[in-house]
Amino acid sequence: MKYNSVMVYLKTMYEYNTVKINQVFTAKDGTSLSVRCLPGTYTFEIDHLATQEVIQNDSLEKTAEYIIDYIASREMSTDS
Repeated sequence: MKYNSVMVYLKTMYEYNTVKINQVFTAKDGTSLSVRCLPGTYTFEIDHLATQEVIQNDSLEKTAEYIIDYIASREMSTDS
């Protein structure tokens, strides 16, 4: 997935942070991240669906990089 594509999703959530928008990103190995902007804030919450680990981040760019890096690392591990 490309950085610009992820940024489009995140900017939409950021702009409409007063409504509940949730985006799920799934790697080739089936693992997923659920991402949302916490209501009334500019904080992104990233939930690793398999482990239930939750990370929060206030940066659009860092959140996009995290998603891209996570998906890339999972896809590389399935090809090894």
